[in-house]
Amino acid sequence: MSSSAKVKSSGVRRSSRPDADRSDDQRKEKDPLALRQLSTPDDLDTYMEKLYEEDMESKLDGITQILNLSEYGANIEMLVQNEAVLNDEYKKNYDFTLHMMRIFWCYSNFLQLHPILSNYRIGAITLKIVDFEVKRHQLRIEEEKLLQESLVKASHEHPDVLAKLKSEAKKNKKRSKKQDQLLFVCLSVLFNLSEDIHTERKMVKKKIVHFLAKMLDRVTPDLVILTLGFLKKLSSVFEENKDTMIELQVPEKVIRYVKCNHDKTAQIALKLLFNLSWDARVRDAMVKNSLVPKLVELLKKPPFRALTLRILYHLSMDDRCKSMFTYTEAIPIVMQLVINFPQNMVAKELMALGVNLSVNGRNAEMMAQNKGLDALVQRVLRTRDVLLMKCIRNISHWSFSLQEDLASEKMYKHKGLWAAYVVPLLELAQSSDNHDLVVEILGTLGNLTPQDLPPKSSWDKILAQYYTVIPFLNKLLVPGFSQDDMVLQVIMFVSALMLEPKCAPLITSSRVVRSFHTIFQDKQSDHEITLQLLFCFYRMLRHPETLDEVLYGTNMLPDLLLAADSTNVEVRHFS
Repeated sequence: MSSSAKVKSSGVRRSSRPDADRSDDQRKEKDPLALRQLSTPDDLDTYMEKLYEEDMESKLDGITQILNLSEYGANIEMLVQNEAVLNDEYKKNYDFTLHMMRIFWCYSNFLQLHPILSNYRIGAITLKIVDFEVKRHQLRIEEEKLLQESLVKASHEHPDVLAKLKSEAKKNKKRSKKQDQLLFVCLSVLFNLSEDIHTERKMVKKKIVHFLAKMLDRVTPDLVILTLGFLKKLSSVFEENKDTMIELQVPEKVIRYVKCNHDKTAQIALKLLFNLSWDARVRDAMVKNSLVPKLVELLKKPPFRALTLRILYHLSMDDRCKSMFTYTEAIPIVMQLVINFPQNMVAKELMALGVNLSVNGRNAEMMAQNKGLDALVQRVLRTRDVLLMKCIRNISHWSFSLQEDLASEKMYKHKGLWAAYVVPLLELAQSSDNHDLVVEILGTLGNLTPQDLPPKSSWDKILAQYYTVIPFLNKLLVPGFSQDDMVLQVIMFVSALMLEPKCAPLITSSRVVRSFHTIFQDKQSDHEITLQLLFCFYRMLRHPETLDEVLYGTNMLPDLLLAADSTNVEVRHFS
């Protein structure tokens, strides 16, 4: 009995072996790469010969075996020499073309092999394949559309028409999936070969950008990501590529991918958009497609923040775009990022965005609310960040403009807004040796009115208490000591002081008026400085002390008559 059991057991094992072998064969037929263990470098010549046989099955077997051996770089030239086979057969069989292109993809990953690939025009053949597949896809879409129209018309007479339509759509979906695989491999080869700038130029001449623009309409994630990366690379070098992309409406297509939920796709789409956003036409497209709210939302995600800030900065350069930020969470987010920035100097892209946004009055008001202005000033006093001070200056311009537009001072709702910061800013200006920082501080102080000062205080009391301010201004006006932009800010600050009559004796007792006269004589060609000096003199003439100093202490009248003949209309009018 035991012997009989053994025989039965043996019989089962023998009968199961053919089934297992068939299973292995089927697996290998379905997966060509499973043949790797059967492919040997010694048989390479045999595999190469199969490429030239008539039947497609032999060609496919040969190319599959070669694909398995493609990790061996020693035989590259022998393989590449058979580019004629690919050139002849790519229209006939997807699998053959796909395997052949996979071989070239393997080799294109190595820069040292690019000259061999270029020598045998692999890039040109690959472009031909892409062109052919793009046209084939377009033709298939048109045929499917015509079929759908004809079948819909016949649906009343033939009930099985809808089933036929679904079947055809299913087949086309499979074809598109297979085609996407081939296009992905082809574009990967071209992307690798484009490392050489001359090769890239050749691709551009053969309309690679047009092909890539059409790839953005595909749905396969890997193909879309590769296409976005390729377009990003092309947009980084040649200006004409950007113009072509804009003509082909690439920005509008890319915006769609920024809004997707796939982080990797969104990031590469943002990089491409950043490259293109230097062009005003692209920024217009981004605004029209409501991208600003999405970009503001991405600011909340650290991986997206740096790139998003750069794009938002580009958008904020356009005045009409600045107001759009008001209706998003941009201002609160930017304020929190600035105030809580870990390093002393706020990142330039973040602060540059803040500066641009603060130019808009409504944005500046939002920045000043909820102790936002206090947080900004306290930070600048600690860090002496020039760009941050520029942002504060823009906020001061908002409060100044607001008062100018009011019919009465009593209507000003932000009285004393700057009260706590006047003295600290004066002290910071005197203690700093940073030219740009002092310019921004003086510009801020020049925007302040008596309504902005501390209660029961005025400029004359502040100048009397902090007696070093006037000598500091005199020092800045010494010929050759300061640059023109610094001189301009001193003039505008003194103009602000002249709103207070009690400041006139303090100004008269200093050398400020005489220094202004010297500058007026020396800077006749600088219309901005001349105009601001005329405005300052106009205010000085309203007070007896400075009136006498201007008219009799400086012999100003002849110079004013000369200014009346200026070529500048505004200077001539004000004189």
